[in-house]
Amino acid sequence: MIPGKGMAQNMTIEIINHSKHPARITNYSTSRYVDANHMEQEWDHVWRKSWLLAGLESDVQNPGDYFVFDMGREQILVTRGQSGAVQGFYNVCQHRGNRLVNDERGHAVNFRCAYHAWTYNTDGELKIIPYKERFADGVPREERALRKVHTDIWDGFVFVNLSENPEPLLDFLGPVVEHLAPYRFCNMQLVADQTVHHQCNWKAVVDNFSELYHVDFLHPQHKRMVDCCNDTVHLFPNGHTGLAVPGATVNPRFPIPHEPTDIQSADLKSLGLDPADFNGRVLEIREAIQKRKRQVGDDMGFDYSGFSDEQLSDVWQYNLFPNIILSFTPEHCWVMRPRPHPTDPQQCYFDKMSLLLFSSNHGDAGFGPGRRARQSAAMPAGEGRPDRDVFDHQAIIDGEKTMTDTIDQDIELLGGVQAGMASQGFETVWLNDDEMRVQHFHNELDQLIDSV
Repeated sequence: MIPGKGMAQNMTIEIINHSKHPARITNYSTSRYVDANHMEQEWDHVWRKSWLLAGLESDVQNPGDYFVFDMGREQILVTRGQSGAVQGFYNVCQHRGNRLVNDERGHAVNFRCAYHAWTYNTDGELKIIPYKERFADGVPREERALRKVHTDIWDGFVFVNLSENPEPLLDFLGPVVEHLAPYRFCNMQLVADQTVHHQCNWKAVVDNFSELYHVDFLHPQHKRMVDCCNDTVHLFPNGHTGLAVPGATVNPRFPIPHEPTDIQSADLKSLGLDPADFNGRVLEIREAIQKRKRQVGDDMGFDYSGFSDEQLSDVWQYNLFPNIILSFTPEHCWVMRPRPHPTDPQQCYFDKMSLLLFSSNHGDAGFGPGRRARQSAAMPAGEGRPDRDVFDHQAIIDGEKTMTDTIDQDIELLGGVQAGMASQGFETVWLNDDEMRVQHFHNELDQLIDSV
């Protein structure tokens, strides 16, 4: 059977608190993926003005904890000061411009510049100026404190904003906050932290995680665990989008199997259900898993009271503008974040942070997708923060590294997409209605760049 042949697409589009209807497809130019001038416009009007996910609040739990966020040509030092507040500063000594902190993360009593030993406390105040009497004009300490950026926290994620007067973070996120409230990402633990140096523009990564049109062809394993025919797309203000995909089921574009698939069987067994009981009833597994989680969740130390039945079985994937991709179930979350290369529009850095919710009773990592994610996790519960693993995309192509089968397949393909974007033989993309989230994302980019 050819995927899609004779099968209607049942995607539902829901516009959430948004005055605009889904925009018509505009088939924009490929120059935005390769042009250095467009990259500069993005820096000025997108990266310097948007709320950006800098990292996890769990990395700055205690006063003195810090991490450095690399963002294009800038580095932001995020620290919890002695005042208890999480703050962000440009990672630049205010004497001669040296990078102040070189470690990716750690704990510090103060920050001492390696060049001339100017020293700042963890609240960014300039405290020590060697030979200060030799400055004929003096040193205005308040003026020479570390330069702040706006910082806020939502559900365990630390955001920064480089503009002068940004709108409040919660206003920027809008109705997304309410939609995602039951998941409580702040209660999940980081178990793997990866970054791949990717040979494509950052937007190619966002585009890839904004549509299901490619899934039947690039990810054949998905037909054994999700129904990409009956997804629900959410379009939010400010360029955010959402996607809900029925899980614990199979893709009806393909023949329905008589016995549960291997992935369904693993999910059923993790909940104490016998896969053989569902022979000839494969399409009933989704509802059975929903009910079973309600029955055993409390005993296993998982609180599912705030979730709808669909959320207990389905996979949600929300993109927060400009570059945050969250793929999650009640028991796990992948935080994916493509970051632009400092100078080359045809490269980016793609981060994947894997979070798991561990049982309050047993230290286990949930059922179904949560348990499957746990099996490949780098760190067990309570074992501390995993180191970040940084590698080139070729390491995935060569099979030396993995970010899961699905993401590996995406990464292997996107280098070819980027090469095509640079070809004289290809000038505009040609989107269909299933790629509405792609269009919504690019509409927001265009609005920000063209509004000035």
